[in-house]
Amino acid sequence: MNKKIKFKDVPFNIPSIFEKDFKKNFSKLRKNNKFSSVGYFSNKCEKWLKKNINAKAALLTNSCTSALEMCALLLNLKKDDEVIMPSFTFVSTANAFVLRGAKPVFVDINNRDLNIDSNKIEKAITKKTKAIVVVHYAGISCDIKKIKTIAKKNKIFLIEDAAHSILSYYQKKPLGSFGDLSTFSFHDTKNIHCGEGGALIINNKSLIEKSKIIRDKGTNRDKFIKNVVKKYTWVDVG
Repeated sequence: MNKKIKFKDVPFNIPSIFEKDFKKNFSKLRKNNKFSSVGYFSNKCEKWLKKNINAKAALLTNSCTSALEMCALLLNLKKDDEVIMPSFTFVSTANAFVLRGAKPVFVDINNRDLNIDSNKIEKAITKKTKAIVVVHYAGISCDIKKIKTIAKKNKIFLIEDAAHSILSYYQKKPLGSFGDLSTFSFHDTKNIHCGEGGALIINNKSLIEKSKIIRDKGTNRDKFIKNVVKKYTWVDVG
């Protein structure tokens, strides 16, 4: 008789660790003597994301949740503004917008891929709708092309919660490149991870500068680093 497998014996995830690369890269960090953000590796990663997602800009964050909260700030949400999202998703998708006073409007998923049902979105749109947030469940794309058309037609923002979807594609176009804003997760349960991390992808040029201010706690630190201003200061909420 086969031994019964207990649930606790099945690992949730086993991340890959490449010790040689780790030692080499850590030596580079020590040589540069810079361990905070906006360093050699974070800049390199942001450039990689921008290129491979075909984005206007990419900013690393400490989590995908933080990237979603940045999206909520960028939309300048007011009390009772509505944000459409799938009824089946992780709590962060809703929390990020609820924290800004917005009302989540849940749309049911389809039973084919467990993504938001694109045929039910337009019925949920009202005069208060500010954005549609889609989730590409388990790295499988939702009907993103149709949903983008709906967002454009109604002049509302489109946000992709692509936490699981780095290097996944829809009709040969990378997920994360369709929305005005998109988010990725590098939590250790994801296919590319750094323990806990995330990224905000910006495809709407008008949101790039404000994205950097929000990421830098409401300061113009990015301009200071690039020697555009002599000293950095607080300019907005971050």
